[in-house]
Amino acid sequence: MPLKRGKSQKTVSTNIKELMKKPSKARAKGVRTLAKRMGITTKEAQRRQAVAIALRAAGKPLRKKNK
Repeated sequence: MPLKRGKSQKTVSTNIKELMKKPSKARAKGVRTLAKRMGITTKEAQRRQAVAIALRAAGKPLRKKNK
């Protein structure tokens, strides 16, 4: 499951879809831990983790929430 290279929105979206299909054993454990710590569903935790990985691979920063 290698991620595609590139910074375009299409490439990032493709990588997110690929990461959402089925997490590896190590990522699945991380998703469960993240969900438990943040009090969210495992599906939401998996989505957040997939976005973070795809943006990191593209060399783009995560958007920060305004408080």
